[in-house]
Amino acid sequence: MSSSSPPSPPSAADAPAPPGATEYIQTVDAMALSGRHRAIARLDYGPQAGQQLEVYVPSRARIHAAPLPVLIFFHGGAWIRGGLTWLNFMAPAVTALPAIFVAATYRLAPAHRWPAQYEDACDAIAHVHRHIGEFGGNPGRLLVGGHSAGGHLAALAVLKREIPPVLGCLPVSAPCDLRFGDISVDSENGRAYKYLLQAHSQDADASPVLFTKGNRVPFHVVWGSNDFERICRSSSALVAKLREGGSNVTESVIDGAGHFDTHLMLAQTLNPWYEHAARMLAGDEGRDDFLTVSAASGLGP
Repeated sequence: MSSSSPPSPPSAADAPAPPGATEYIQTVDAMALSGRHRAIARLDYGPQAGQQLEVYVPSRARIHAAPLPVLIFFHGGAWIRGGLTWLNFMAPAVTALPAIFVAATYRLAPAHRWPAQYEDACDAIAHVHRHIGEFGGNPGRLLVGGHSAGGHLAALAVLKREIPPVLGCLPVSAPCDLRFGDISVDSENGRAYKYLLQAHSQDADASPVLFTKGNRVPFHVVWGSNDFERICRSSSALVAKLREGGSNVTESVIDGAGHFDTHLMLAQTLNPWYEHAARMLAGDEGRDDFLTVSAASGLGP
């Protein structure tokens, strides 16, 4: 009697790309090759491949005597794709604020299963907090954000409060609720069960929308009107839960924008998203000293 071999475990190469992903990857890769802004350092925050950061600072003419605020941003890619080259196109706009931009990557699924990605996000933020002073940054003035899966990781790290204090969180088109119930793992919404989570029961622990109670970190949540349904629904739910709990939260639904457009739009130095970042970096979105920061960057209120 012959025995059949067990099915092979899923690999990133087997995962179908969602609509628009191929064009997005081509665009960010092209911008990375043509970009003139280069990182001054690549740092390892852990011993494994993928546990890396890149640091971008303003030109010498823009560096002030006082330590600069810092934005840490995690790339997307459904937790299974992506890297630092997907982020460096944001560096000119961030350093123009002026602020230090830290691009962050993490171990990818399915080679590394949950909670590896969350642990990496927390470790990356802690590493920046410890070492950014070496590059002229102020560890007391950190922002965190990310696109798609990266926004999910940033939001969860902030809401679980297992990181050093930050001034704000800016998730962009982030999946904020990974609870999809009893669905096929081969469906679009089931990819988290197939590629990311070790067990179905981890979906609640990986859902930012369930950890809003007691949050006091300001949030600015962005998604597109033509985003994926799960992104629109869960982002809206996150905003509602944060607001219900008394958090300082603003949202922006970008008219006509799809899932990948919301990130590519951040190539524009004058994108309103950077106004929100500047307000948060000022320490209080309502303070008048935001006017000083925005004037320096050309971003009037």
